[in-house]
Parts: sequence; structure tokens; C-alpha cells
Amino acid sequence: MDYEYIILEEEGSLAKIYLNRPHKLNAYTPDMGDEIIHAFRQSNQNNNISSIALLGKGASFCAGADRDYLLEGKLSKAGLKIGEDEFILSFVSELSASKKILIAGLKGSCVGIGITMALPFDIRIAETNALLSFPFAKLGILPGLASTHFLPALVGPNKAKEIILSNSKLTANDAKKIGLINEVVDENNLENRIHELASSLGQVNQKVLFAAKQAFQINLEEDVRNAINRERNLLKSIK
Repeated sequence: MDYEYIILEEEGSLAKIYLNRPHKLNAYTPDMGDEIIHAFRQSNQNNNISSIALLGKGASFCAGADRDYLLEGKLSKAGLKIGEDEFILSFVSELSASKKILIAGLKGSCVGIGITMALPFDIRIAETNALLSFPFAKLGILPGLASTHFLPALVGPNKAKEIILSNSKLTANDAKKIGLINEVVDENNLENRIHELASSLGQVNQKVLFAAKQAFQINLEEDVRNAINRERNLLKSIK
């Protein structure tokens, strides 16, 4: 597949998927989502890959959903509205089931889906300039991608509700304090840190590494499925 909106690179045991619309701060579109899924599946099936990283080209990770799709009703190449695409509807289940170690590299604007897509990842590393924004309520929509499971699992239910209800904006350091981010690094040091981490993980027996990850995912498949259904039903109720 020839990618238009992402870049896939493999280096040793690390696969890197870059969101690649830097002129739009990597704003999400359904076509980008389709390409992420394709690249992820290719990397997930590669026995030489132990870690998969999701990053953004340019100044930001992802500035949320592209307004042309979110507000103007623009359709994907497959004729789908945003929210009807596989990435938003169901891909988080497949992502969560992966045995690979998933690393999200955050910087600049991480807005809406630009942060919820990173919540299912095992490790989130952010540059000091990252700003995590949750503007769902003021936009009249609900957070998706099973974030109603992942966010409280990371920061606790009370803090998760506060974040969503108050349309919170969090700096990288604030996010680290509450457990939303694992590590904060200096600007322009994000990729070096991810490579360092992936190299270390690649030296561990892969069966042990993947089993250790699975040991922490008790009932995850069911929890994610329930969260997706709950979010979908609640969204229908407010339309």
C-alpha cells in the first residue's frame, strides 16, 4: 500500500508509524485512520518487531479531527463520514489485543482524538512542549476509542470525569503527575528516547516480554468492548 497520510519505518525491532500531515498539525481524517490500521497490521504480524511506536511528523502529534470532516461533513475516499470509519468504530479492540509493546510519542498539540488514540498504548512519552486537550463536551461530542475505560484506568475515575467535564488542557508535566504520561523528555529528544527504550525491549526474550504485558490485561477485551458499546449508545442518545 502506498501511504499518503502516514509514514511507516522499521528499524531493528521497532516499527514507527508517523502521522504525516504536518501542514495540518497531523489532524485526523478517516483516510489517515485506514492507513494507520494497514501499517499497524503489517507491523503487528512481523515476528521481527517487538515494539510499535506512533508519532507525528512536524511540530505536533495530532491536533484532533480535521474540521473539514468533523464540521463540514467531508467524506473519506470510501464515502464515509468521520465516525463511520473502522479506526473510530472498532480498531481500538484490535490495538488493545496486540502483544507488541505499543509506544506513543507525543509533542505539540494532542487534541481530542489526538490524545484518545494514545490512551490504549502501553507507554506514553511526551516532549515538554506537549499540550493534551480534551475538548469533547464543548464540541457537543463524547470521547470515543474506549477512552471511558482507558482514561479512568490511568488516572482514576474522579480525575477522568474532571478532565472530560471541564474540557481540560494539560501540560506534559501535569499529565505525568496524574499518571497519564509515563515520561517527559526535552524537545527534539523524543525519538531518541523511543529508540533507546525499544532497543532495550528488543533485547528481552520476546515470549517473556509479551506474556508480562498480557499479565496486566485482565478482562481487557471485554472491558474495551463494553466501553465501545457504551460510548456508541450514549452518543446516539444525544443526537
